[in-house]
Amino acid sequence: MEIIKVKQARKSTKLRTIFLGYLAIFCIGTIALALFLVLIFYVLMSNGALLPANYAEKQVLEAKTILEAGKPLQPDSKQTLYNYALFTSDGSLMEGDLTEKQAKATWNLTQHSDTTYQFPYNYVRVPHHNKITVMRYSIAAQFEPPILRQYMPNAELSFFAVFCITFLVGVALLASSFGRKLGRKMSGLQQAAQQIQAQDLDFSIKLSGVTEIDQLLHSMDRMKETLKASLQKQWDLEKSRREQISALAHDVKTPLTIVRGNVDLLSETEQSEEQKEYTAYIAESTRQMDQYIKTLIEITKAETAVNLQDETIDTEYYLTKVKDQVLALTAAKKISVVFDVYNLPDTLYADPVLLERAIMNVTSNAVDQASEHSEIRLIVETLKHSIRFTVIDEGPGFSSEALKQAAEQFYMGDSSRRLNGHYGMGLYITKSIVNLHGGTLHIANSTQTGGGQVSIEIPISR
Repeated sequence: MEIIKVKQARKSTKLRTIFLGYLAIFCIGTIALALFLVLIFYVLMSNGALLPANYAEKQVLEAKTILEAGKPLQPDSKQTLYNYALFTSDGSLMEGDLTEKQAKATWNLTQHSDTTYQFPYNYVRVPHHNKITVMRYSIAAQFEPPILRQYMPNAELSFFAVFCITFLVGVALLASSFGRKLGRKMSGLQQAAQQIQAQDLDFSIKLSGVTEIDQLLHSMDRMKETLKASLQKQWDLEKSRREQISALAHDVKTPLTIVRGNVDLLSETEQSEEQKEYTAYIAESTRQMDQYIKTLIEITKAETAVNLQDETIDTEYYLTKVKDQVLALTAAKKISVVFDVYNLPDTLYADPVLLERAIMNVTSNAVDQASEHSEIRLIVETLKHSIRFTVIDEGPGFSSEALKQAAEQFYMGDSSRRLNGHYGMGLYITKSIVNLHGGTLHIANSTQTGGGQVSIEIPISR
């Protein structure tokens, strides 16, 4: 028995080490991202592109000083980081850049205190000349360009959002990378399991380089070799058994032929009625023994692996030969045969001898089940990439048990069939031949006749 060594990986690494490596990359990447964003934050602040958190508060204090000095407030809408509303002493809105609804809420908040905070804004109330100005601002870093302030009013939250998005993208990429790497490492394990399941044991196991997976692969390799040795032993025993049975069957045929010949000679001699009866018993028993031996040889042939002798077949000429065989088989019981051919391909690639044997086995079963003067239908049709031969009879059909087991070896739904020389091998052999061609055998009952309907479907080309 050939033993294939396990292919060694360059280096074995524990799964924990791989996981820790990815965890280290994740941690370092997260810290690096945070430091990078902080650096960008301070660079922008140093260049004036980012205004500090107290910048708006300073503007408000300057505006308060201007208002208390009795001067009018003239805010620059592009550079001012606060909003304001000018009210009369009774709370009527005069002007400002707050909406009427915002101005009303601002007035209500500042009735009891000159400085108020309600998330996320601070409010400052400044009375002057029977008027009251209320300014609203937030203590947060903001971008200097107005267009950036419009869409990202809080720079700190914007940087935090960028951090979160980048963090999640990084996590997804690392998880995907770890999954792909682990999948590649485990591909050898999956391949080995599939080949063992298919009983294809002549393969080498390639180690993954991961200690835990390699331990499983080593165990699987030992299991493979043990299974291979066990199956090889079983196959050898089966082969030896088949050869012995076949040899014994052939050996028995010789003395049986002698017995049958002598019985024929004995029957030609002058005998009493009693002797003739005994001679007839011997002749009948000899005939049955000959049939048993033929069946035994047939069984050993069916169990022996058969190599297909594929060739390109002229389909029309081949069907003509098959029709002649079917007509000869049905003539004895005066059964009529209807041939239906649909969309026949010009050629078919198959073993002509084995395929004919399969078709005749099915037809023979149909003839046995059909009554005299009934009808058998043989339908040949081309499907997408295959050709199907269907035989339908007008017999009693298959029982529910037979529909499941008719193609099994030695299955006979009716024990009386043994008296007709049947041993449950016909459909079994047919199924074996069909499988060799890469096709399927369908067993059912016809919805039209109620009898059996057996279909052989094989690829047109392989």
